[in-house]
Amino acid sequence: MSAVPYNASPESDDALLRRARHRAGARMGFRIHLLSFLAVNAVLAAIALSRGQFWFVWPLLGWGVGLAAHGLSLAWSMGNGYQRMVDQELARLKPQAGQSQSGRQ
Repeated sequence: MSAVPYNASPESDDALLRRARHRAGARMGFRIHLLSFLAVNAVLAAIALSRGQFWFVWPLLGWGVGLAAHGLSLAWSMGNGYQRMVDQELARLKPQAGQSQSGRQ
């Protein structure tokens, strides 16, 4: 079920470059988040385990949920899920817009 494409006109080179930089920045942000998650939680686990304690699982789980949400939002925005929703909404709105314009005439 394909609807009208969101961006019917071809993008200029500048627009494509901006879009590519935005996507690369989003991916880099997630990688930085992941690396800091791994480094900090490794240190917390080492400290806790050296004392025979297991409290490090709580920050690991809490931050892990945030990291997972970050990853899912990145996957959703980089995938076609968002674009598909925009296309569906455009397909729904176009007939309504045509009816309201024909009612004015």
